[in-house]
Amino acid sequence: MVTSFLSDVERTTLPCGRIAACGVALLSFLRGLPLLFSDRPKTPLRILCIMAFDTVLALRGADRMTSRTRQTLAALLDFGACANKELDGKEFSLREYQAMRRLLAGTRAGELIEDYADRLSNLENERPAPNGGVGQFCKAQRYREEVVRLSLAMIAATVLDNTSIDDGIQATQCEEDLDMLYRIVMLCQIIDDVLDFETDVAAGLPSFLTAHVSLPDALALTEEARRQYAGSADLLSSRHLFPFRVALAGVSVVAKAVIFGRWLWMGIARVSRVFMGRRTRVSFGRGAATTLKRRKLAHE
Repeated sequence: MVTSFLSDVERTTLPCGRIAACGVALLSFLRGLPLLFSDRPKTPLRILCIMAFDTVLALRGADRMTSRTRQTLAALLDFGACANKELDGKEFSLREYQAMRRLLAGTRAGELIEDYADRLSNLENERPAPNGGVGQFCKAQRYREEVVRLSLAMIAATVLDNTSIDDGIQATQCEEDLDMLYRIVMLCQIIDDVLDFETDVAAGLPSFLTAHVSLPDALALTEEARRQYAGSADLLSSRHLFPFRVALAGVSVVAKAVIFGRWLWMGIARVSRVFMGRRTRVSFGRGAATTLKRRKLAHE
């Protein structure tokens, strides 16, 4: 049975306003900047994830992450990326994978890593095939959501006290701060899927854009999903989560721009194909006329 996620950390949430919450988030951002110059995590997006969870802890009135916890979380994020690449059949460094396993040994993340890897493997083994209809798109969306919830749950179980993976998954659905992070990550996933469309098509991987056989329909459904994740009608209005609301709005704008950019590129490519087709026909017609004229002159 899943235990209640309402721990002592949550019951001591700081009663701060928007400006104070922004100050807390800014301090988390500054604390995370040195990670840009470290070996891990490997990408700025993972560094932002560490900053976000440091903000969550601070806004809940808990102690901020220690340097050791940040290093553990960085190794965990890189490990998760390697595990995803392995399951997707993409190239990854086995040496790095094993090194991160050793780094995580003896930590809270190390205790949960086998459970996490098994759950991730099960999700990847049951992932839907691309090039379907609306039903297949819905399956691909659920697959993306389950992977993101699992990843956030693993991080939550690492940095929050008395938290299991099941607790973390439940928290992404009912705890306002983690639900907000879930929405932000899903918007980032949409951006990634749009930008990696050609790569995912070549690899036969399911994504927001490859799930539907029609790219225009896939873009329309993806835009609908973006509005769903960015929507605030079903969100609470806690003042201390104002920084996350700003981040959610910002990432939503970027996602909308990326989707529009793909629409625009698709339209330009279509017009270009039509133009090139007409140009080829005109060239062929002119060439045929010239050939007939030469033959006529030669005959005379």
